[in-house]
Amino acid sequence: MLAARPGTYVVALAPMVAGPVQIGRLGTLVLDRGVLLYVGSALGPGGVAARCGHHLRVARRPRWHLDWLRPHVRVLGIWVVYGGERREHGWARALAGLPGAGIPLPRFGASDCRCAAHLIQVPRLPGDEVLVGSGLLASARPTHYALIHP
Repeated sequence: MLAARPGTYVVALAPMVAGPVQIGRLGTLVLDRGVLLYVGSALGPGGVAARCGHHLRVARRPRWHLDWLRPHVRVLGIWVVYGGERREHGWARALAGLPGAGIPLPRFGASDCRCAAHLIQVPRLPGDEVLVGSGLLASARPTHYALIHP
C-alpha cells in the first residue's frame, strides 16, 4: 500500500495500442514496443498515495501530461522512495542512461524544469537488481522501497 508521505516514484507503463497519441499541447507521442517509465515526485499534501492514486486512474479531464497518456497504457507497477528530497531529476537522467533507453517525447513531464523529459522508453521492464541493486536509484539511500503492482 502506498503511504500518504512525500516521496519520489517511477511508474512503469506498457502500451495497450501502437500508434500516435496526442499529449495535450505538448505534441504527439508514438507508442510502440517497450516499456515507458514515468518519474515524478509528490512532496505536497497526500504525498505518494494521492499522486500515484491519481496516476492509477484514467482522468476524465486530463491535466498533466501523464493524464493524456493513461487511456493508452496499463500500469505495470510503481517503485517508491519516501522522503522530502526531490530526486526526480536525477532519476530521469539515470533512467535515460539505461541500455536502449530513449525519450519518446521531449519535455514530457518536464515542463517546469530543465530535464529533457521525465518519460523514458526502455526495451523491457528493468528488474529490481537494475534499479536498486546496481545503485541506479539506490543512490537516494531509500528509507522505503517497494514495487507496487496495481
